[in-house]
Amino acid sequence: MKRARVPGGEMAYVDEGAGDPIVLVHGTPSSSREWHHIIPTLVSRHRVLAPDHLGFGASDRPSDWRTYSLPWHTANFAAWLDHVAVPAFHLVVHDFGGPIALPVALAAPERLLTLTVIQSWLWDLKAPNMDNVVMRWLYLSANFSARVMVRLAWGTRRKLTRELHTQFTRQFPNRPSRAGTWGFARSVSREGPLMDAAARDLDRLAHVPALLVWGKADRMLTPAHLTRWRRHFPLADILEMEGVGHFPHLEAPDEVAAAIERRIAS
Repeated sequence: MKRARVPGGEMAYVDEGAGDPIVLVHGTPSSSREWHHIIPTLVSRHRVLAPDHLGFGASDRPSDWRTYSLPWHTANFAAWLDHVAVPAFHLVVHDFGGPIALPVALAAPERLLTLTVIQSWLWDLKAPNMDNVVMRWLYLSANFSARVMVRLAWGTRRKLTRELHTQFTRQFPNRPSRAGTWGFARSVSREGPLMDAAARDLDRLAHVPALLVWGKADRMLTPAHLTRWRRHFPLADILEMEGVGHFPHLEAPDEVAAAIERRIAS
């Protein structure tokens, strides 16, 4: 993996292939590794770039969880984009990848060639308050995000085997390594208004060819959010998948990679 210095530390990232750039932006509890099944398909025709957010993967992991916020992640992502020097690109976002990367796209919509949204959002989720001492202990001491949330959000089409689940849990082996996951959990409770404010500008991307990928078996992020995306992108291609949960690109990678290729090619 390559590395780039950004304001919050050093970000690791995948950079493979040649051609029009595709930027893959992961969520939680994960890293750029979540794209490893679809990268081989995309890299045959494109330059594929996939960063690890700070706090995840091979990037630096500041141990103070108070550091982590969505604007902080967005600023680091923007600096990373400047480093890799891609003036225009295809953007694929999953989970918190949307709230992190879409503000950058909204600031310069002319840079976006296509947009693919996979189980993501850009608005207040109206979730129960997570920012309390019990949830902090669960996330930091018990690895709650990787151990529990992944299992709850997984679908039925592909079994979440022990080996596959371990690929999530082993990325966060101790309390300091989990600060990023807790930072994301806190943002759901603390930064909803920031996401709502950004969502009011989504019409700036209305001209961008879009693909919406949705696993209908996701118990965390329901199809109601897909309905909201459809209002913003009424001409978008739609890929809805029965039995697929929160990680379509891991649960049905061939189908997702083919849909992304079709959206880019058309």
